[in-house]
Amino acid sequence: MNKKNNLLIILNILFLFYYSFQLLIYTDEFALNNLGSFNHAIAGLSEIVGIIFLSLAISLILILKKSINGQLPLFLTIFLIQLLIFINFLRYIFTNSPGETTIESITYNSILFLLGLLISIIFILRNYKLLR
Repeated sequence: MNKKNNLLIILNILFLFYYSFQLLIYTDEFALNNLGSFNHAIAGLSEIVGIIFLSLAISLILILKKSINGQLPLFLTIFLIQLLIFINFLRYIFTNSPGETTIESITYNSILFLLGLLISIIFILRNYKLLR
């Protein structure tokens, strides 16, 4: 792999680690600041999503050591997760209904997911033949 591909994967790893740590270590604070409330159901779901993000980040680390050949399903999974979460954030922004949190918090998170989404798109487009 070349340096640009490595950089794109590393940026995606950092993105996934950021959210996994937010969801796993700072569950209460993350739920209060980004979801507006906290209870055990929200904490449990936040931790599950954090585990998924952590698993995806670890998978990308392993790909850095091996090869991206044949890894299209993994990269498409990351892309789709980022796309769907970004669209969900946009829904809150366009309807101006942040619920119990703030529109600023939702906007911040949507921008981060947009950046992660762009990184994924660029990587997939650059490496589509190798990923298949």
